[in-house]
Amino acid sequence: MEIPTYGELLKLMWFLVWRHIIILMFVSMTIGWAVPVIFNGTVSEDSQYLLEVCIYSVLFFGITPFILKTLFQKQFQGFQVIFQRDTESASPTVSS
Repeated sequence: MEIPTYGELLKLMWFLVWRHIIILMFVSMTIGWAVPVIFNGTVSEDSQYLLEVCIYSVLFFGITPFILKTLFQKQFQGFQVIFQRDTESASPTVSS
């Protein structure tokens, strides 16, 4: 397995970080704005905590898999991230 260079690691990190920040801001603002408007009132501290848990759950289970999927489809300058699954037949067997 080829180890990515420091510059390539920075490109991958930037790819993931800026998408997470933008999407998290969008999801937080949308849910944070919609809930008080829908229920016609302010959100209590307990409800705010549950709202944040909901937002992070949507981000972790719904959006992060999508972002990671796009990581494998993007052509970076000079390299591409490839996902390769090891099969059981390809793995070496240990004999005792």
